[in-house]
Amino acid sequence: MNILANDTLGFIKASRVPNLLIIALTQFITAYSLLNHTVDELLNPDFILFFLSTGMIGAAGYIINDYFDQKIDMVNRPGSVVVGTTLRRRLALFSHVVLTLTGIGIGFLIDPFIGAIHIFSAGALWTYSTVLKRWILLGTLTIAFLTSLTLLLVLVYWREFSLLVVAYAMFGCVTIFIRESLKDIISAKGEIQFGIQSIPIVWGIRGAKVVIYLAGIAGVGMLTFYLWSIPNWNVRYFFFSVLILIFWIAFKLSRADKISDFKRIKIYIDVIIVAGLFSMLLV
Repeated sequence: MNILANDTLGFIKASRVPNLLIIALTQFITAYSLLNHTVDELLNPDFILFFLSTGMIGAAGYIINDYFDQKIDMVNRPGSVVVGTTLRRRLALFSHVVLTLTGIGIGFLIDPFIGAIHIFSAGALWTYSTVLKRWILLGTLTIAFLTSLTLLLVLVYWREFSLLVVAYAMFGCVTIFIRESLKDIISAKGEIQFGIQSIPIVWGIRGAKVVIYLAGIAGVGMLTFYLWSIPNWNVRYFFFSVLILIFWIAFKLSRADKISDFKRIKIYIDVIIVAGLFSMLLV
């Protein structure tokens, strides 16, 4: 009984349920606020299955990444390792396969395009966990793109196009890229022992900061274009405050030299991500 309870708890932790709920909420708000669909439309069985299938692909990606990262995580965060401790490795691999196949199957049931994109996403997440994360920039770019894809999937589902959704997806891509780059800095101690060629390992902390600054400049450029093109002063006021926060984060990054500093900055980036999600309600 204890083994079953541990596996269940481990599965929930490895699946990152809070992250999956944020993804589902993001897709719901995107369809409701940016594409102007009614609550009744969003509560139809097909769209709920769409949420579930996206969540399954995401959960499978989290689990397989933990599966392959067990040794690295034992160095960086030994107290938080789930796969191989709370969740048995064989069960983790089995869960990954079941979630992936079920998510893809539901995707094809809803729409062949959704199913095809799920196949691509699942393959990219597996490749990221096994190969891409060992190559400089590719792993970080992959996660950033796949995260933005969760917004673009909503356009595919509704067979619509919205420049607003694309703008949010692009800004989200840049923000996640910065967040993942900060995580690479924080995890460098463990990753360097296992041949991971992340930005801070290859180019050093200073090089990683330069990359983050360049990504930040791109993000500010997108944000400025967004503010200029959207005639909504509620949104403009909100994002002006985000711009101020971005400049403050850039200042804090210039002075950061300890792991605790980079962890704190990553929290600030998380605040921007959550704030960006709820800013959709102002549109």
